[in-house]
Amino acid sequence: MDQSTLAKFFTAQERAKLQYTCKTELESVILQMKSKSDHLDNVQLNIAVMGDVGSGKSTFINAMRDLQGDDQGAAPTGNEETWMEPTRYPYRALPNVQLWDLPGTNSFGFELNNYLKQVKFQRFDFFIIVSQARFRENDAVIAKKIQEQGKEFYYIRSKIDNDARSLKMQGAGLNEGWSSIRRDCISNFQSVGVTPPEIFLISSFEREEYDFLKLKSTLARDLPNIKSNVFSLTIPKMMLEMTEAKRSTLKKRVWLLTILSGAVGAVPVFVPVSKPVPVPVPVLSSFTTIMITFAGWIYLRKQLGLSDRFVQNVADKVTNPSSFLKAEMNRRLPRRISPAVTNVLLGITIASCTITGIKHGFSPMAVSIFGAVSSFAFTYKLLNDSLNDRLETQQRLVQAALSRD
Repeated sequence: MDQSTLAKFFTAQERAKLQYTCKTELESVILQMKSKSDHLDNVQLNIAVMGDVGSGKSTFINAMRDLQGDDQGAAPTGNEETWMEPTRYPYRALPNVQLWDLPGTNSFGFELNNYLKQVKFQRFDFFIIVSQARFRENDAVIAKKIQEQGKEFYYIRSKIDNDARSLKMQGAGLNEGWSSIRRDCISNFQSVGVTPPEIFLISSFEREEYDFLKLKSTLARDLPNIKSNVFSLTIPKMMLEMTEAKRSTLKKRVWLLTILSGAVGAVPVFVPVSKPVPVPVPVLSSFTTIMITFAGWIYLRKQLGLSDRFVQNVADKVTNPSSFLKAEMNRRLPRRISPAVTNVLLGITIASCTITGIKHGFSPMAVSIFGAVSSFAFTYKLLNDSLNDRLETQQRLVQAALSRD
């Protein structure tokens, strides 16, 4: 299942075209990706079936595939698990859907976070959590991990036929019993900050009863939306793959300008300043460093800039208005200190240290070394931040253009 993100959705020919056009024609890339997002029938969906040992997840997979435990190709069942790798089973009722039987979440004595790394939790597209008898702590933790990724899941209370027999023995009504179980599941999800998913009460042996048929029809109904959500979530990774060549080229330009700036900073040119501050300051070298950095910033803006006209052209060809695209482009993830603030603080610190060093009579060699290092750091920090910011802005534009919300 391990493959590049682009390879999951695009053929080799389509990938080559995307990576080529991405260098100069972002609008064409957006339209190609939009066309693909509208036609995801042939994209494989990987569904992870998770639960504790003995929860009935393997029996559930067999039931979904209309198999009995002793049929050829059926998932092995039982309360003991001896495998540590997820096992794939095709779900032929829906094209390009694979059910993955994951080892029990409480097997092999792994702490849950280590277990999730071991089974490569993040590579799956959709999840089905299987639990029996009661809501478990692992169910809540896994559900939270899934929603943190922006992905979706179903929750299954398995072996519900056992609950039915228990309710009958107690003389309780089945409908009220099912409602109570659902309320308990919803309450437990809400208590840990998880939006309650679709909840199904099933028996893998009594497949015509309870919610089993409803589960199968719901999965078939939701499949297009699930695939669309997976496509949307992988846009950042796809953009990284497509822009890798251009990013590498622009990174080289940043390094060349940074080295040039450092070289200029190493050759201090002093101009005396009139009283009341009778100290020399490296005006020319500082000015040259700033101009080199500014020229690099202009170059990156030209290479990666997104004009209002460009955004409007994209908006005219997708279903989202330009105001929405611009708002998403300008959206920033919360950070403790923004790059702009750190760049200003860096510049002020460099200038202060330079003046202090000269005022206290540092040797020309020390001033030269400091000038080289400070100019190098200033130019690299500003241009590298600008490069990353502009690439992230492109990524946000693509996500906004393909958004269906």
